[in-house]
Amino acid sequence: MKFRILILCLLLWAPALFAQNYLDVLRPFQGMSGRSGAESGVAPAAMSTSNALLGNPALLSYSEDAFVAADLSFDQVQGSSIFNSTIWETTSNGDISLNSLTYINPVHVYRGAWVWGFNLQPVHSFGRINQFGDFDPDQNFYYQYTQQETGSLYAFSAGTSIMASMHTSVGFAISYLAGENSYSKVYEETDPQDSYTFDRFVDSLHFAPQYRGFGARLGVLSALSEDLNLGLSVEFPSRISVTESAGRDSIEWFDNGLKEIIAHENWTALEYAVWGPWRLGVGLGFTSSPLEASVNYKFHSYRTSSLSGNLTAPNGGGSLEALIDQQINDNVRNVHEFSASLLWSMAPLNLSFGAALMKNPLNYRIENNLRLDVGVGYQLTSGLGFTVALRNEQWQSDLNHTLDSGVLRSVAIDNNFSKFQFGIKYIL
Repeated sequence: MKFRILILCLLLWAPALFAQNYLDVLRPFQGMSGRSGAESGVAPAAMSTSNALLGNPALLSYSEDAFVAADLSFDQVQGSSIFNSTIWETTSNGDISLNSLTYINPVHVYRGAWVWGFNLQPVHSFGRINQFGDFDPDQNFYYQYTQQETGSLYAFSAGTSIMASMHTSVGFAISYLAGENSYSKVYEETDPQDSYTFDRFVDSLHFAPQYRGFGARLGVLSALSEDLNLGLSVEFPSRISVTESAGRDSIEWFDNGLKEIIAHENWTALEYAVWGPWRLGVGLGFTSSPLEASVNYKFHSYRTSSLSGNLTAPNGGGSLEALIDQQINDNVRNVHEFSASLLWSMAPLNLSFGAALMKNPLNYRIENNLRLDVGVGYQLTSGLGFTVALRNEQWQSDLNHTLDSGVLRSVAIDNNFSKFQFGIKYIL
């Protein structure tokens, strides 16, 4: 039994514990941006400050009033394990958090427009929970395999935009990035038929990277005609410093009540830096009051992501940076994101809808990430306004694993992330 357990432990954890890999580089950048898909990058009335500061900063120049805004969100993540085309287990987790805090201040100028903005909000959520359980092929013991992530990467952004000419605005924003991610992976066996002398076995891995860094973006918005806008944006590669701790425990409990600690290891203060992708965006927005519509495209250059640090590849493999560059070249692709938005705005009521579609940057996955957004806003004449919005994002992953018998279990995971937002806005 012990030999079987040790072999299984090595299969599960050894590749992940002793060296960073390309997934550590992608982790803080993978997925869609924190801004809502219902917020166009080119249609001024659809602009919210989060979209401008995290998308196209040139949109700031269309803010005529100073205001503050804040919203809370209830975030729920759900994972359904699929084995042999059947859903076996569905797990979920949810919590309430501050979603955004914003201040916008137009500067009084003689001609044109000059606007400053400040915003705090998450740009990436690490929420994920997956679980799969089954008997081994010989029906002797039951095992459960679980992985879970929590945490967020927040951006505190400051930006400004000026109307450079009658028909063109330019803007720039910089973000300080901070956050953390708690990741756990647990393999558990029980002996319900009392086939062995053990009662329970647990092998667990936990690591917790903390992130600190900076990002910046530049945007241009030009009115091609009275009803048509063209927007361009570029997001420069963000640099994030990572401080990571990790731990692994492997414990076996026996029928006589005794236990044996097979492994207890901790790693602390592992430090390195990661560089994110370039992101280039273009969009067209059409206005015909009370409707605004936009179509947008964004290119994500994930293959230019990289790691830097004085780390050595395992087994005397030389520089870890060179190894990860090769892993990115072999396993990562650049991706294209397409989105569209529609806004119906007739004071005091606003209704918005958005959708976005992009592939997973891991080239061995063929599925798409899909995001849908709907929002309702109501602005009172007193200056106080209220918003309610729902975002839903769906993507796929897996819990594939190999048992000690050599049996491969290919377990697909359907992930579902929902964000319910409740916000207030006050025009100063």
